[in-house]
Amino acid sequence: ENLTASSEQIEELRRLFFEKVQKDGHQVEGGFHPADIDRINNMEKWLRLFIEYNDLDMKKSLTQLWDTCVWRKSFGTNDLEASKLRQEYLHEGFMFPKNRDVDGKRLLIFRSKLYVRGTKDMDDVKKILVYWVERVMYREEDLDQISVFFDLKDSGLSNMDMEYTRYIINLFKQYYPNSLNYIIIFDMPWILNTTFKIIKTLLPAKAVVRMKFVNNKTLHEFVDETNMLDIWGGGVNYTYEFVEEDSPARSINNNVSTSGRKVHFAKLSPSESPMSDQHVSSFAMEKGAVGDEMLRVVQDTLVFNKTGNDFSGSVEIINIDLKPITYKVKTTAPDKFRVRPSSGVLAPGSTTTVNVVLVSGCQLSTLAREKFLVMCMALGADKQTNSQDIAELWKNTPSHSHLVEQHKLKCLLPGVSHASEVSFKNGNVYSGSSGSDSDRQISHLVQTVHELNDTVARLDSRLKKNQTLFFLALLAIASFCVATLYIVKGNVDQSMGYCVKRDD
Repeated sequence: ENLTASSEQIEELRRLFFEKVQKDGHQVEGGFHPADIDRINNMEKWLRLFIEYNDLDMKKSLTQLWDTCVWRKSFGTNDLEASKLRQEYLHEGFMFPKNRDVDGKRLLIFRSKLYVRGTKDMDDVKKILVYWVERVMYREEDLDQISVFFDLKDSGLSNMDMEYTRYIINLFKQYYPNSLNYIIIFDMPWILNTTFKIIKTLLPAKAVVRMKFVNNKTLHEFVDETNMLDIWGGGVNYTYEFVEEDSPARSINNNVSTSGRKVHFAKLSPSESPMSDQHVSSFAMEKGAVGDEMLRVVQDTLVFNKTGNDFSGSVEIINIDLKPITYKVKTTAPDKFRVRPSSGVLAPGSTTTVNVVLVSGCQLSTLAREKFLVMCMALGADKQTNSQDIAELWKNTPSHSHLVEQHKLKCLLPGVSHASEVSFKNGNVYSGSSGSDSDRQISHLVQTVHELNDTVARLDSRLKKNQTLFFLALLAIASFCVATLYIVKGNVDQSMGYCVKRDD
């Protein structure tokens, strides 16, 4: 059981935090978000979560509170609203809150079978998770605990994303302390047993005892009948539909101090800022001001898969304008990729597929850092469309020109873990030295899962082929039987006719 924090300890943590603000606040560009400062000033319950999670250790509590405020500022948690999220992800229903557990805590449900590894942009999926935690725990439940419900019914290896699972674990462990009532694992397939053994090693001891593996016969121990959805064998008939908040949180623009006055921290240059992006693209990624969209890029993530000995990906682009356009594809690492075609012309309504192949020998672990930029320009009636003229046009037009429309693509390699080369800090990934034992276990596990997934795909292909051959064999046997019966019947009829003639 957690130790209980006293009012004196809560006040001490508050005092230590603002002393650290006076000493180290200049390192936080722009200062902490005013909503978090206000929460520290006025919400004892929030500070209590940190103190009790760290067993009343004030030094650890202060460190975690500080890191949490830094992360909340850099991630933009206080400003997350539904309108700023990827709408198709929000409405798919692979993650949503619904009903309560037996202790009255809200359930945050993950429907694993609706999430397929490698098909979604990871940054956008992370925002969906943080949005729901903030909305449910901070705005609707007044910092009360929640229970995370992993619905693994009908799930397989392709639905298991270790990168995202690891992010969820670190998120609750580092930035939402003491916030989980239960971690409920429902109807887990046997093939995921090893995966969850590794996951348990990543959890703190307090969280491990809250992890409950259940099926439709034991679920009632943690979710009663009145809160059990029909898809779990309960009586609640529910189809997910996103519902807007009654009064969504609004951004507060001013930094405030404990006395309500503004606090101004020293401004740092981007290179000095502890929250600046460590992997800034070498070219501008902002869309040019060209008015209406001319080019439609079907996806915003370039997914690389192994084909033979190569890793390759593709993206489809469509000219949705009423006039011809020219396009060009750039990358932050031109020596790593072969792009075909890298430029060309699209007639109105036409489409083409750009194929990208990773050059042999390049490090897979750095692939996620790279970006691609698909640019396009309108072509006038007097413009020539041969390759030489198009190349000259792009050479003479700056990429930041208002004539150029730009679309950014990220890179993704499903099933490859970078756990041994990166670390998790302040909600972001940073380069580091060799990982811990658990990191190496995750790396090995993800590789094994990826190999199993490939094996299952091959077996499925062979099974379908064998089913086809079996069907053809049955058809051949049936045809042979029919032909044999026809021949036998003909011989019998002929014999009967011969016998009748002899009798005459």
